[in-house]
Amino acid sequence: MIIEMEKGHPITVEAIGKIAARHGNTLEVIEGSEVYDTLHVIGDVRSLASQADYLANLAGVERVWRISSSYKNIARVVGDGRRKAVHRQRRVVEVRGPDGLMRRIGAGKHIFLAGPDSVQTEEQTLTQARMLAAMADRLKIRDRLIFRAGAFKPRTRPTDFRGLGLEGIAILDRVRQETGIPYITEVMDHTLVEQLAGQVDMFQIGTRNAQDFALLEKVGNSGRPVMLKRGFGNDAEEWFNAAEYIANQGNLDIVLCERGVKTMFARNGYNRFTPDFNVLRHAKEKTILPVAFDPSHAAGDDRLVAENLLASLAFLPDASITEVLHAESFRVEQMCDARQALLIELYEKTVEAVLAFEAGVAPLLQQVEDHFELRRGATQEAGAR
Repeated sequence: MIIEMEKGHPITVEAIGKIAARHGNTLEVIEGSEVYDTLHVIGDVRSLASQADYLANLAGVERVWRISSSYKNIARVVGDGRRKAVHRQRRVVEVRGPDGLMRRIGAGKHIFLAGPDSVQTEEQTLTQARMLAAMADRLKIRDRLIFRAGAFKPRTRPTDFRGLGLEGIAILDRVRQETGIPYITEVMDHTLVEQLAGQVDMFQIGTRNAQDFALLEKVGNSGRPVMLKRGFGNDAEEWFNAAEYIANQGNLDIVLCERGVKTMFARNGYNRFTPDFNVLRHAKEKTILPVAFDPSHAAGDDRLVAENLLASLAFLPDASITEVLHAESFRVEQMCDARQALLIELYEKTVEAVLAFEAGVAPLLQQVEDHFELRRGATQEAGAR
């Protein structure tokens, strides 16, 4: 539920906050630049909906916006019940590192999440983190880098390497302390979320757990940002509703991540999964959440990773999450997804290409996007008459 408020009514805002709390919701105040502020009621609003007419008549309330989609907390479009609809402002998810720099996903600059598939040794993990930090410093993008590595690994075969577990988390903590760079790691067990929330900077929910609803609700209560990968068999609506499980717990710091879907072309073919680039645009149109792309799992082959990442740029993802490798000699020692790991020296060239795209191509592409935005606004205005 979205409430549009005239500025200068703190008593009403306080009253709405108390009413929302009685119905199990929290209130977020987004200050507008001109006459109005926006109150965002976060959580399951089915109970609070019975009070909508009462809220609409409080002093200073301009309009109570209803959300018709099933993913109410993250929906981009809201209506007032009188055929008028508006697009909500998109979210920015912030992750701060010990270096004091804030990584802002969805703020307009591409954020790079990179690192090994999994933590195998402290030396391997620290070597990669140091190399990536040096790369970020050379390219002046330290405030756009987040380290990624898995401590808990979901595997198809139970006898395969399944990560170092809590020992891996301890290694990631030491890597963060030395480099100053925050890290993201996957959590698979809802009973570990509370413990890990005191250590990790950002949770990842992998494709196999994309509809583990107990886990989604637990990370929603963790107070940590969450990257939610799309289940490889999920359609977009299922993906968005999975994110709503997190948002329903009061956590809107969610990044959606497309990582490829399983199709008839994937098995024994030329890629591991089929990248669904169109869903990047769709997710931005339907939700307020930042959207990332995983070029590694869509490829399954390091020769395709750079091409996948660069191909996604036309759809303007807010971030990418890429598996990398510090030395070709280590590939035979890597125990998970070695084939798709991109050498860091090649990853750096790919990052340079992304930066060149931002500087030279993105402004031209934005002119194309501006045309469609104007057309959408004109269509909405005509429909409201």
